[in-house]
Parts: sequence; C-alpha cells; structure tokens
Amino acid sequence: MRRTFPLLRLSPEAAGQLQHDHQRAIQKLHALELEHAEFVRQVRALIGASALWQLQTATRNAVLLDALKKEAKV
Repeated sequence: MRRTFPLLRLSPEAAGQLQHDHQRAIQKLHALELEHAEFVRQVRALIGASALWQLQTATRNAVLLDALKKEAKV
C-alpha cells in the first residue's frame, strides 16, 4: 500500500530564501571539497602516501570507535 505525502507549500519569499540558502550551502561544500583535496595533496607531499593512508585509517577507526561508544551508552 502506498501512502501519499502532502506537498510542502511555501510562500514565494520562503521558497526564495530556501533556494538561496541551498545555493550557499552547495557553494560552501564545493569550496570545502577543493580545500580538502589540496590539503591531502600537500600532506601526501610532506609525509608520503603510505603515512597518509595510515593516518586516514587511524582517523577513520577513531571516528568509528567513538560512534560505537556513543551507541553503547544509549
């Protein structure tokens, strides 16, 4: 059985503000992606690719461990 969801109705001003906020968020995300790519390139040049991979793995594992600890508390 499919349920139909009501459409979100916005005033023209609210829709314009939402579109503006969305566009700004997309621009900030794009700038952050460019900065991250350059940061990774510079770190790789400074410490080497294998050390960068180890650092990324350790960081990813630390984030996952923190998420597991938070989940265990709940």
